[in-house]
Amino acid sequence: MAMFNPCDSRISIIAHDVGRSRDRSTAVVGGHSPPFLGSQLLVKEFTELPLGLYGSALANQLAAVDQKYNRDCVIIADLTNDATYGETLFDTFGRRVIGVQIGTSGDGTTCEQRRVRNGVIPVYKVSRTFLLELLLAKLREGWIYFADSADSRRTFAQLAALECEQRPNGIIYKCPSGQHDDLAMSLAMLNWAAQHLDLDWWMRPIFDAHRPSRPRQSISRLAWT
Repeated sequence: MAMFNPCDSRISIIAHDVGRSRDRSTAVVGGHSPPFLGSQLLVKEFTELPLGLYGSALANQLAAVDQKYNRDCVIIADLTNDATYGETLFDTFGRRVIGVQIGTSGDGTTCEQRRVRNGVIPVYKVSRTFLLELLLAKLREGWIYFADSADSRRTFAQLAALECEQRPNGIIYKCPSGQHDDLAMSLAMLNWAAQHLDLDWWMRPIFDAHRPSRPRQSISRLAWT
């Protein structure tokens, strides 16, 4: 039997942007290609989840995506607008959940340990501008690969539609009124996660779940004589 490797290309990351009342939540799935292909980011799936789902109903939809990848995905979840959703995600996915707090500042290098009902979720503070500019840089490098599909074209249409505005504290990227950027933000989160220094640590619970258990050693009665 082949040993389970936490850096194996079979381990996928699901980046989960959580939509508000009029927006769809999304799940973009990807992972590293095998080393002999240069270890690029391969995006496997772009999914818009049904509208109007919250809490456990939304987590169940995400779990259906995770199931397609043998329930071995790292879950990168946007907890910006609903911190309580972290409780539901942790109950569903356990220690595979990594939280992201998207705001106006932060590069996502450090995290806070946020307590939830049955454990702790590490939550990283990162700015929207940082995520999108990092994505743009990696797209220009040709580091990201994906199949040409209606969903991938929709994602890049969202990226192309973003409006760039210069402010005193830096550039911001705005979504035009009446449009959506949920798939684009999930792709940006996936790109950020795939090159994060803590990626091996995030994968550790998956590695531990596949670690063979040690057989119990029986003690001979002769040992007591």
